[in-house]
Amino acid sequence: MRHARKSASYKPALLKALVRCCGQSDDLHISLNSIGREFTKLYWNQTVVYHLRQAASLSKESMAVKLIRRIAQAYKAHDLARLPAAGRAEIDRQMSRLLTVNVLSAFHASRPPGMPPLFQWEPGQDHVAITPKAHAFLKTQAAALELVANFYWAEFLEGCNRLAPRIVQKVSRDGASRKSLQKYFKILSEESNLQCFYCEALLGEQRAPTVDHVIPWSFLLEDDIWDLVLACARCNSSKSDWLPDRAFIEKLLVRNRDLSRDGISLAIGEPEVERLYEAAISVEWPRSWSP
Repeated sequence: MRHARKSASYKPALLKALVRCCGQSDDLHISLNSIGREFTKLYWNQTVVYHLRQAASLSKESMAVKLIRRIAQAYKAHDLARLPAAGRAEIDRQMSRLLTVNVLSAFHASRPPGMPPLFQWEPGQDHVAITPKAHAFLKTQAAALELVANFYWAEFLEGCNRLAPRIVQKVSRDGASRKSLQKYFKILSEESNLQCFYCEALLGEQRAPTVDHVIPWSFLLEDDIWDLVLACARCNSSKSDWLPDRAFIEKLLVRNRDLSRDGISLAIGEPEVERLYEAAISVEWPRSWSP
């Protein structure tokens, strides 16, 4: 990893996939389908949920990312768990084929002299073979190896996503786990006069109130009150993880001034909010939503 060219993220992805496969089975022949399935898990959240680039521009994205984008769009799936079985089978099968194109064969290219290979694979084989010693190494050192892979993957992604926050957390997370926002409901209700922040409809039985992140949670990975507003369920669902139109950022800044006047500490200034919005635009986050 230290000597690799780091022109793509396949090496840390393959290391993480092998570690996980060895943790699931004692078989010394690891099928390409199993590795491909782990590749899908690893790249899905980074691509679909967190919108992280795996290249300096979309035109140079890796085949793994292009495959995931295509399947996600075809099945209109945001969460991997909700991808239909047919879509999951298709993406895992194609991902396993992708491994045979300059992924498995290139893994050991930067291996220092004298270091034994981690696995053996020959073109045409549907599996990689590892020794009992290598299997034990991958299994007993799983936590350390994942940490190594996460470090080099995050280091690579920082060059492709210069302004995206919390890249390390996005690389190391297996899923987009979120916390309840119910504790913010009372404060937001007092500030909003029970109106939807976006469409300004009155909230109540006809329009159920929800708490929404103006700048998407999947970009920030934070639940700070400066970014939270009350929204009707329809606007919340429609907006999903899109950036709202810039007018709503101006409206958010005004709302935050009201919070500050009421003695609520926001721990962020207006220039930082605007910079985060611009940062999301710079990494080509889906944007300009309005109700």
